[in-house]
Amino acid sequence: MHQRDLATFLRVAEAGSVTLAAEMLGRSQPSVSRCLQDLEASLGFSLFERAGRRISLTAEGVAFEEEARRLLALFEDLPARTLARAKGTARPMSISATYALGTGLVPHALARWPEADRPKEIRLMQAAPNAVAQDLLSGNARIGLASLPLDVPGVNAERLFRAPLVAALPEARTDEFPEGVAVSLAQVASDTVVTMLDQTRLQGRIRQALDAANVHPARAIRANSSVSALQFVRLTGATAIVEPITAYGTAPRGVILRPLVETVDFTFGFFAAEGAATARDTQDFFDLCEETLFALVPQVRPLDGSPHSKIRD
Repeated sequence: MHQRDLATFLRVAEAGSVTLAAEMLGRSQPSVSRCLQDLEASLGFSLFERAGRRISLTAEGVAFEEEARRLLALFEDLPARTLARAKGTARPMSISATYALGTGLVPHALARWPEADRPKEIRLMQAAPNAVAQDLLSGNARIGLASLPLDVPGVNAERLFRAPLVAALPEARTDEFPEGVAVSLAQVASDTVVTMLDQTRLQGRIRQALDAANVHPARAIRANSSVSALQFVRLTGATAIVEPITAYGTAPRGVILRPLVETVDFTFGFFAAEGAATARDTQDFFDLCEETLFALVPQVRPLDGSPHSKIRD
C-alpha cells in the first residue's frame, strides 16, 4: 500500500467515478483502475460496488475512507516530523479529538492561550475514540481527547472527568423551565426526543435512564452528533438529551440548556501515547483544557485523581 494508492482511492470516492477521478488526477483511466485493484488486493476486500459508469463505496470502503484519510495525513506529515525530530526543532502541536471535545472544548481552550505562548502551528483532527488512540500510537497526534471507555495498550489516560448530560430545549419554553431549575425526563422527554445513535456508548446510558424513569417518548430522532441534535432542537422544537461539552460549547441561539434531575454522566479524558506527555506545551494545553472545562461546564468533576488509571463507564 502506497501513498499514491490512498490518494487515488480518496479521489475516486469523492468523484464517484473512475473516469472523473482520472481526469482530476491527470492520469489515465486504466492506471487509476489498476491502482484500485492493487489496493483492494492488498486489503483483501472490495472498496467499491460498480453499476455502469458510476461506482459507490461498499460498507468496507466507507469504513476504510476515514482510515485512508488518517494514513494519508500521516504519510504527508512524515518528512516534516522526521526533520523536526532530527534537528530538535519545534513540531506542530497535533491534536486528535472526538467530535464533541474537538468542537465543544478545543476552540475555547485555545482562545484562553495567549497568542505569544501558543505553538506556531496547531493541527486538529476529529475522529472516533479508537481512531484517536491510533493517531496517538502512530505519532499522527501528540494529544488525544476522547470519551470513555478507551483502554488501549500504549495510550495513557492523563486526566479523566465526568459531567452530567443536559436537556436542550427550544427557547420558547424558558418560562416553563426557568434557568437553574433541574428538569426531569418525565417533564421533557414524553413527546419528541433527540438522542444519539450509538447504542454502545452514550445512547445506551440515555436508554437506561429513560427506562428507569418509565418514560417512553412518542417520537424519536437519533443523530450521530450532538451538534446535529442541537440543530434539531432549534428547528423542530424537540427536546434533546445531549452530552454537556458540545451543549455548553456550541449551543446555538434559540436553544436553552437545563440540568437533569436524573444523573446520566458523560465520561471523557485527555490522553497521550506512553512517554509522550512530558512536553511542556502538552501539559500547558492539558491545563488550559481543564481550566476551560471548569469554567464552561457546570458540575464537571475529576473522574479519578490518579493519572494512567483505566476507567470503564
